[in-house]
Amino acid sequence: MTAAILSRTRANRSGMRPIDGRRDLAAVARLIGDVFAGRLDGHGRRMLREMRWVGGAGWMGWLVGWMLLPSMSPPLGFVWEDASRLVGNASLLRVEGFPERWVVANVAVREGFRRRGIALRLVQGCLDLARDQHAQRVLLQVDADNAGAQALYLSQGFRVLTTRTAWSRSASRWGSAEQGSSPARPRRRGEWQAQWELARRLHPEGLIWPFPPQAEVFRPAALAENVSGRGQWVWPASGPVTASLSTRLAAERPGWRLLMVADPAVRGQAERPLLIAAMAAARKRRAPLLLDYPPGPADASLAELGFRAERTLTWMGLDLGGGPSGV
Repeated sequence: MTAAILSRTRANRSGMRPIDGRRDLAAVARLIGDVFAGRLDGHGRRMLREMRWVGGAGWMGWLVGWMLLPSMSPPLGFVWEDASRLVGNASLLRVEGFPERWVVANVAVREGFRRRGIALRLVQGCLDLARDQHAQRVLLQVDADNAGAQALYLSQGFRVLTTRTAWSRSASRWGSAEQGSSPARPRRRGEWQAQWELARRLHPEGLIWPFPPQAEVFRPAALAENVSGRGQWVWPASGPVTASLSTRLAAERPGWRLLMVADPAVRGQAERPLLIAAMAAARKRRAPLLLDYPPGPADASLAELGFRAERTLTWMGLDLGGGPSGV
């Protein structure tokens, strides 16, 4: 990265500079909250609360946050100032457990400062920093209807991996649902490898953002389902497995995370019986349900079963090289 990219006049404090976690977090939280107002999910809102608390508590807040809050590890990325006012941000985050994978997140420019190339410079700074960190792959999410942002990322070499709608179902919405003529059934332990191969073939980008496909999602659990929050169902009830649904305790907010996979040939048919099977198990715990799933034929069934669409995001990836190719 050249010195010119980071140069700025100290008198007016304008331009791009590395984020300073000890003094920028509160301002970055305000910026993200303003730019993405109404579009943040529960995890995003919790992240902003943590950032505001740490940023507002000075050195003590930073120290406590660094020790106690996993999401408050020292931030990487850049901010943009205009006459000492923070008007832009882009963060670079390491994917826990996968040091070759990084995420560009929280790319935000305040209204009135857009279409000046600020977002482009911030993203380019993060990509240069990712290369300095020996990243092999950089990922990001962008609203599916944000054509301008997608065009910016495509211009930097990113490619579209998938589009997913985030659905949620409240624990209080537990009505009855008809199973239908072709019910799902619990997976047999010996079928987990076939289930894993189906997921890896259909979703090489992964099932849980921002992690790659992982066989551990499908391996038989050591704990009982009602303890671990894990369950596995397949469809159809007989014959080769062409669709499956797995549950696990959600890490980002209370509830069960659903991981549903369906061959394109059976989409619109398999999802409803799989969801009903998972709902029957979750009903015993009154657990909220969370699901990221490609938009399409299953949308109507999800809505009929009480799920609410929160946000549709496009996943994008850039391969920086230095390792095996992939997403």
